[in-house]
Amino acid sequence: MRNPNRTRTVLALALIALLGFKAAQPLANPLSPRDPGALWPGWELVDFQPKSPKYNQKYGLDHFKGRITMVALLATWCPYCQKQVTKMEELKKDLEADRVQVNFVAVNIQSGEGDQLEFTSRCSFPLFQDTKEIDAFKQHRGRKDDYFIYNERGELTDYFPYLGDRKSDLTSPEGYENIKKALLRAPFKTTLTAETVIKLTVEGVQGRTYRVQYSEDLGSDKKWKTLKKITLLTDRAEIVDMTASPSRKRRFYRTVEIP
Repeated sequence: MRNPNRTRTVLALALIALLGFKAAQPLANPLSPRDPGALWPGWELVDFQPKSPKYNQKYGLDHFKGRITMVALLATWCPYCQKQVTKMEELKKDLEADRVQVNFVAVNIQSGEGDQLEFTSRCSFPLFQDTKEIDAFKQHRGRKDDYFIYNERGELTDYFPYLGDRKSDLTSPEGYENIKKALLRAPFKTTLTAETVIKLTVEGVQGRTYRVQYSEDLGSDKKWKTLKKITLLTDRAEIVDMTASPSRKRRFYRTVEIP
């Protein structure tokens, strides 16, 4: 006759072994740093731009979250790169004239540390010095003269490799326009989804404030009413519309960003 206690013990040990085996399995490979949607690398480097508010401080791209950010991998000793930095500064002012705020960032290759003045004299935006220990170039999986464009959440929206299919040389009208258009397309589009239990999910940008509104009018003028004002503590928030069930009417929802 089998011992039931022994059987239960064997089954428990087998279950523990199975769970341990599953936990040890490798996680799915994350997106490549060059794939759309990939989060920016978590490097921290020293900013050698004297005009920068954080001059001579060590920090990373998380400092720029909340605004579109363009990262250029360049070298101070490279004449081509020197021209790119000058044009980046021009593009920055060009966008600001249209009230478009973009962070511009350049990472200087390890071998360019002795020529930093070649960049600082040509621009006003943050400049980071790469190191052998950090190797930001490798973290981006990029090469000299590559450009990476991220949205406000730090997600890659576009990648311009040097000599890629699209021109990215900012000294050429076509390259300048390609980069400018990519920056203007980069803003994150806030989404709102509603489930049958009237649970609403807002996908937006951390720190921004939104009005979540609803309407029960099927006509062209939906007469929107505010359900709730919410400031996102993360890039995602869930709220429940407790007022929906009593009305027994179909509701339409939207978000309106509050400046």
